[in-house]
Amino acid sequence: MKQIKYFLSLLVLSLFFLHGNAQQNTTKSPAAQQKVVRINPVKVDTTDPNKKALNKFSKEQMFNVSTPPKQLKPEEIKALNFFNEGSKKGKAGDYEGAILDFTKSLDLSKSFSTYVKRGNAYLMLGNYGAAINDENEAILLQPSMPLSYFVRGIARYETGDYKGAKQDLEFFLETDRSNAIAFNYMAAIAFINQDYKGSLENYNDVVRIEPKYPDIYTNRGMMRHFNQDFKGAIQDYNEALKIDSTNATAYNNRGAAYMELNDMESAITDFNKAISFNEKYANAYMARGGAKKALNDNTGACADWEKAYSYGMEAARDMIFKYCK
Repeated sequence: MKQIKYFLSLLVLSLFFLHGNAQQNTTKSPAAQQKVVRINPVKVDTTDPNKKALNKFSKEQMFNVSTPPKQLKPEEIKALNFFNEGSKKGKAGDYEGAILDFTKSLDLSKSFSTYVKRGNAYLMLGNYGAAINDENEAILLQPSMPLSYFVRGIARYETGDYKGAKQDLEFFLETDRSNAIAFNYMAAIAFINQDYKGSLENYNDVVRIEPKYPDIYTNRGMMRHFNQDFKGAIQDYNEALKIDSTNATAYNNRGAAYMELNDMESAITDFNKAISFNEKYANAYMARGGAKKALNDNTGACADWEKAYSYGMEAARDMIFKYCK
């Protein structure tokens, strides 16, 4: 989830603001290319806000040990023992070990709960195709199991199947509206579909449920920006900076909001901060150049656009050709 990597991390603001108009920037970096749909295991970014939240959710809620509800046959007892061992390993973050034990359990007894948990372990390891397959099996055995749709929805999102992800997460949220992760992914899907109002509503739910969700104020600030609520966006960026005073994205985005309010001095101060924490921040150079141009500092603007272009911001070339000798 480049967005939600997210955010998508989730939703870095890639806009240049000049004379009140937003122009989308195009960069030369691979990160700006179209999202690649992945079915095989991928390397999971453990610093991603959603992955942090998922890891916490998995350890606290997904891998609970079960007790037998009735007298079991010998092979069922063995299956339950493997299931419990897998659950313990999953809770400890040993997802590979959990998968091995869940597989042994399934070899002895097919259980929707085991498929759900193994699918979640695959999800945590970035094997989204295997996660989807396991949740499909779980749903065949128990169609009304909400967690199956939760795991499958996230896995579908990560493979680029946003329509399927939305359907699954909507089903899950019909029964559980206390899960901030689901709302955060729904916000990302709405953003991808350019439904900025819907995205903002989902981020509001994330804040309602978990005010300390990683990067939530930076992301919600972006949606307020897209909804033309620039003062509200600044308030969210202020909250983000209270949590992390080195958040370059929050400084950059707050600077863009100040530009929309025609406060170029404050905008430049924020772009300076963003660049101080990330000296190769092409977006910040690009936007700072726009603010300097608005203040008739053509020399400074051109210098910033040259920097932005050198760090991969293709759109800066147009500004250089238009305004710089």
